[in-house]
Amino acid sequence: MIGAMPIRRKPTSPLPPEQRTAVLNRLRSARGHLDAIVTMVEDDAYCVDVLKQIAAVRSALDRVGRLELRHHFLNCFSAAVKSGKAAQAADELLDALAYNKELFSA
Repeated sequence: MIGAMPIRRKPTSPLPPEQRTAVLNRLRSARGHLDAIVTMVEDDAYCVDVLKQIAAVRSALDRVGRLELRHHFLNCFSAAVKSGKAAQAADELLDALAYNKELFSA
């Protein structure tokens, strides 16, 4: 959910420890880049340098998104399908992915 805290649900299958570590490391890296962007804007840094940092944050978040999406398909989504809740799971996933403009642009 954008702009508000999401509803916390118990995961069907938590991330394996090594994957969780990779996700957290990438998020921390993105946070570091974001902090750098704030400082750069405050210091009136060159526009192209700011844009490069923005691209680095997007890239890190995209990698995290792919890891989470793969995990969701392999675990949560497949469990929902097996339990007869395929339509609900598909709707939930499409709703979450609606925020990703690249997936739904013409």
